[in-house]
Formats: sequence, C-alpha cells, structure tokens
Amino acid sequence: MVCSLQAGPPLPLQLSLEEGAWREEVLGHYNGAIRIHEQLLEQPDVPDRIRVEAMHRLGICYTMKGNLIPAVNLFLKLLREFPDTEPFSQKASYNLLLLSPESNPSDRSWFQDERLFLGDLALVLDGALAHSEIHSATEVANEIMGALRMMRRQLSGQDLQSVDRTLRAMESLEASLASPRTAGIRAGWMQSPGRSWMLDRDSLFAPDDANAAVVECRDRLARALVAEDAAEIRRQAGRAARWADPVVRAGQESLTAGYLKLVQESTAAVALRASDGRFREARAVWLQSSRTLNRAFGAFTLHVTGLSDFPEEIRPELVAVLTGVDEALQSIESTDASSDPMVLLSAAIEQVRGIEARLIQPSDPKSRGKHSVDPVNPVALNSPSVQRLRRWAEDWAAVRTTLGAGDLLRARQLLKPYEL
Repeated sequence: MVCSLQAGPPLPLQLSLEEGAWREEVLGHYNGAIRIHEQLLEQPDVPDRIRVEAMHRLGICYTMKGNLIPAVNLFLKLLREFPDTEPFSQKASYNLLLLSPESNPSDRSWFQDERLFLGDLALVLDGALAHSEIHSATEVANEIMGALRMMRRQLSGQDLQSVDRTLRAMESLEASLASPRTAGIRAGWMQSPGRSWMLDRDSLFAPDDANAAVVECRDRLARALVAEDAAEIRRQAGRAARWADPVVRAGQESLTAGYLKLVQESTAAVALRASDGRFREARAVWLQSSRTLNRAFGAFTLHVTGLSDFPEEIRPELVAVLTGVDEALQSIESTDASSDPMVLLSAAIEQVRGIEARLIQPSDPKSRGKHSVDPVNPVALNSPSVQRLRRWAEDWAAVRTTLGAGDLLRARQLLKPYEL
C-alpha cells in the first residue's frame, strides 16, 4: 500500500479528476466538468494516467453536449499520443467508431453555447463595474478568460482571431482591476471590441429560433439590473414567464420544459430581490442562474420552424404544442418511455386546430384570453401561418395512422423534422 501511494499521482490532481467525474456522472454539469478537465490538462508534469483519463472524460463531456467535433478531436489525440493506454485507448477507438460518421464540420452548437454564456457573463460584468464591485468583476473576468482559453483549442481562422482579441482585452481588464487606480476601467470596458463580440447575438440564431426571444428577454433584464431599474426587471421577468407558462402547464418532462422553467424561476427570483431594492443580491442570483443554465442545458437551442409566420402573442403557445410533439417523438424512440405518442399527437392536433380557429375568426373582446389574437384583424385563410398549422395537423395525423399500423420506423421518420 505504501508503494502504491508513493507511485500514485499528487493528491490535488486526483481530486480534480474526481471532482470533474462527479460533475459529469452525478450532476450532469458537463460545462463545469469540461472546465475542470481543461484546467487539469493545462498543468505541467501531469502523470500520463491522469492526463489520459482527463482527455477521455473531456471527450465524453463534449459528446454528451452534442459537440461532436471537439469530442472526435480529443479521442484522436488520445490514440495518437497514448496508443497503448488501456482501457482508455480502446474506449477512444470505440467512441470514434460511433461518432465519426455523425461528426460534421458545420456543427457549431458548442460554439454557440459558449458564445451565449460569454454574453451572459459580459452583462454581469457590466453590472459589477457599474457599481464598483471589484471583487465580483474580478471573479467574472477570470471565468470569462477560462471559457475563452477552452474555446480557442477548438477554433481556427476568424473565430480564433476573435477569441484571441477578446482574451487580450480581458487580460488587460484583469490587470486594471488589480491596480489601486480603477478610474476609467468601466469606460474602457464598455468600448472594448471584446465586449462587443461577446454580446453579438445576431449570428447565433436562425429567424425561427424561439431561443432568440428568450435570450433577448434575459439580456434586457440583465441590462435593467445594471441600471437598477426594478420596473423593467419585473417586465422582463413577466415576458420570461409568458414563454414558459404554456410549456410548464402542459406538465411534460422535456428539455424545453426544463429550460424554460429554469429561465422563469431565475428571472422571478431576480425580480423579487430587485423589487425590494436588493440589487447587489439580484445580480449575484443572476450570475449563478446564468452558470446553471449554461451547465445544465449545454448547447440547447429551441428551434421552431415557421415561428416568425405567427403573431407574436401566439408564439409561446406554439412552443408548448411543439414540445408535446417532440415528446411524442422521444416516446417513439425510447422503449421505456411512459408517455403515449398517440395521446400526445392527438392533443397537439386539437391544439393547432383551436389556434387556427382563433386566427381566422374574430373573437368576442369580452371573452378574450391572454392567448387570443387581435379580434379586429383576423388572419386570412390562405396566410402562411394558417397553411403551416394545417400542414402540421396533416403530418401528425399521418404519424398517428402510421403508428396505428405498427410502423414505428416510418412514424419516427415523419416526426423527425419536428424535433426541437
């Protein structure tokens, strides 16, 4: 036992490896595990056994997030540098066999995920600097630099240049924060190209991406936190609730439901503290909620085809409908699913028909609910939104027929375009 301990790795390295494994396997916080493994691999003189396991676990984390390109690169690197290290070389070979046919250079979900998180952190940093919270600003700046260093390992070309430029700006900011003379730091940060790059969301979303609306709401709330505008914070928390309510009320366990529920709960918690004037506490809650969203949901993006065809007030309800359809697809694909896809599809068809009726027929102003459309300006029968709803209902009815015939493979193929 004594010999084994003496030959083993230094305890801090082993503890770091175990902490990363715990976050990955128990908590499912893949981004947190990724950062731990990255930091471990950056240290000098790491024993090969520790280095190989950290590389393998890092590849697994990327795989679980759906970021296949970085995962494939890590498994290839492991096999190149440590070809005889079992069992990890064998596991890496097996993972490559599974991943290589599916990895696609156009897959940038991991990059989008990190960009969103950097934008959240940039807005938190705005608030810390605006209110001279130097300790908080330093903490956030260090977290931003850690994320940038992780990203640059997987990038090239213009993306790499943007990351390097931003990293240099953050290193300069960190040095300024350590100086006793802090005057002018915020002005320099607000004009920084790095800040502009982190807050540039336009290139991250497709026109029909519902996540764009949710992120816009979160951005506005974060800016209201900087300005200590309690009324605007409450308004944006209400917008977040409006997107989440139809999905959460459906009671379905899904990635979409979990994501929107967490957005709703976090914005409500921030609004509550801001209403009481506890803005510093509200900013701390917002920072932690941004971390949680990033680590729990990874590269999650809620893509709803044709969302822009519909009036804005009805879009959250459509997200709820398509969440049910996505759940039906998961039920078909999973042998141990508890949900009945026939029931879910029937409910979705009934819902879109109800939405169609509300779109084309003026409603009584006295009976208008919060999901009603403008009673004076109904939508035309041949409008893109009505045509899309009818096509959805026809597609889902065809899936029901296919399921009734027992053809699960065909049903899955028909529903695949509706996967969120």
